[in-house]
Order: sequence, then C-alpha cells, then structure tokens
Amino acid sequence: MSHKPNVEEDITTLSTMREAIVTVHREFFYRVAFPQDIRPQIHWVGKDKRCACGLGAGCQAVAAVANYLKAGSERAPDPPVGFYPVAPQACPICGAATYYVPDLNSRLRGAGWACVKGSKAHYWEAHVRALRTHLAENPWIFPPVLAPDGEVLYPGLKRDDLITESQPWPAGYSPNQ
Repeated sequence: MSHKPNVEEDITTLSTMREAIVTVHREFFYRVAFPQDIRPQIHWVGKDKRCACGLGAGCQAVAAVANYLKAGSERAPDPPVGFYPVAPQACPICGAATYYVPDLNSRLRGAGWACVKGSKAHYWEAHVRALRTHLAENPWIFPPVLAPDGEVLYPGLKRDDLITESQPWPAGYSPNQ
C-alpha cells in the first residue's frame, strides 16, 4: 500500500518547496500548486500570510510564497481600503479574534466577519472608519476641470461646500418657497 504524503508530513522538504509553483491570483491572493503527490495540492495564501487550508500561517505554502517574493517575483495587489478578501485574523478595532459571518459578505466589502468582543458592531465600525478615511482623502464631489493650458474651466465642488441643515441658509434663500 502506497502512502501519499500530505501537507503536514512532507511539504517541508526542500525539493518539494522548489517544485511549488506560485502565481498571483487576481483577487489579492497567491495560488500555490504543489506536486501532485502532495494533498491538498492547491493552496491559497493571502496578503496576511495565512493559507486558506486548516494550517493557516503554519502552512508551508506561506513559506513558498515568501521564497517567491524574496526572489523578486510579482506581488499580489493590495485590496482597497475597507475591503476584506477574508476575515481578518485580528479585529482592526480592538485586536481581538474574529470569525467569519457569511451573512455579511458583500461584493463591495468582501468577506463578512465579526469580533469576539465587539461582534458585528466592530465590523461596521471598521467600514465606517474606512469610508471616513476615503472621504477625507478625496474631498471632491465633482473635481475641478482644467484646460490643457491650466485655465480653470470648472472650479469643482467639494463636499464641504454643500449646504446642510446644520449650516445657515444663504441670505434670501428659503428651501420652503
């Protein structure tokens, strides 16, 4: 009876590490393919240095990605601020452990998660912080338009320029008329 090695048993050999094929996957991950006699053969390693297999950070696929990057190979793209390809290992609000919550998955926000201390409230707070950061970095609703010679064709409109109910209305203007 032949014995097929699994990741925990035999992946640490140098020859197996050399045979690992690492590629960048378009969704912020590295795909690691080990030789066919290693099970599981395909691994997905995130930018957080964790493998999607049960071994997490202890998986040798993480070491294969580290070797790949040390060799100067292509890096996986960073996810947009506030987008979580997988649940974070630690809550960005309090640092406690998190767990996956499929009901919160979103095409725009990524994987849903909750914190063991702050539950889903910390998930939403992390997203609100990301939105506030984004808004602070980009104050424009409509950016200015400049001609090729530098002449301002349209001065632009910033969020702060909008009148809100907390601001007084301009003299002579009444929204009820």
